[in-house]
Amino acid sequence: MKIFQAASFWWFSFTVMFFLALDFWTWKQPITLSWLNLPSWVFYFVGLQTILALALILWARKFWSPLLRRQTTQPAVTGVPRSTPQDETERR
Repeated sequence: MKIFQAASFWWFSFTVMFFLALDFWTWKQPITLSWLNLPSWVFYFVGLQTILALALILWARKFWSPLLRRQTTQPAVTGVPRSTPQDETERR
């Protein structure tokens, strides 16, 4: 899908995940134990981290890898000598 290759989609997605991670709507609520005798925020955190991991995998496969492929397939500029670290020390 083309939307996964748009930088604005990823910017928006990771910004939303950042603000969801702040969890400001439950700051003043009392801590209650739920399933497995764990606080409910633990499950929220695990779910949010799972979504983040899946988003990073998608980002790497759909957005980042085509950029890397484009950079490696571009022809090198001919006639321009490449500098090496040794050349840099000789100039000083």
